[in-house]
Amino acid sequence: MLKTSSGGHGSQGGQSALASLEQRLAGRDPDDSDVPAQVRKSVRFMLGGALVTVAAGIFTVIATVADPRLINNGNPPKAGELTSDIVQVVLLTLVYAALWVVMARFNRSGAAWARIVASALFAISTYSLYAAVNSLHTGEYLAVVNIISFVLAVAEWICGLGAIALLWRGESSAYIKARSARR
Repeated sequence: MLKTSSGGHGSQGGQSALASLEQRLAGRDPDDSDVPAQVRKSVRFMLGGALVTVAAGIFTVIATVADPRLINNGNPPKAGELTSDIVQVVLLTLVYAALWVVMARFNRSGAAWARIVASALFAISTYSLYAAVNSLHTGEYLAVVNIISFVLAVAEWICGLGAIALLWRGESSAYIKARSARR
């Protein structure tokens, strides 16, 4: 995931570029010893999920511009349809990536509700991936675009799985319980 280094030659006081990005997104020092390792790893999975989401959004926009028929079941789009679909993809990508980052920040701070919300979002993602897998059985022709989109969806799901699995481990639960008791 996002590997950090305590020593280096960067201008960020020894932090790598990824560690600096992680600090800006997660809001604290990536290697803060007050935060258990499992929670830090979970946050990194969530930030990785945000990056995969952005990559999937960029891919979708490029694929749609390259072949506008993708948005209308093989038919040429009507006037304004292409633009509105691209705007919709960009907005949804920004919202989904922001959700990943917000969940990373709040889970890192030990908010009990954030772990529950992240778990619910993962359940929705699991159902969405299940629906995508089920759609493969329709016998339709699979284009390269569909395969790449599916691989990116699986990568997002794996990021969510890693994050949720780590958030529900004992060390993480104890941290969240302790942080919630202070509030």
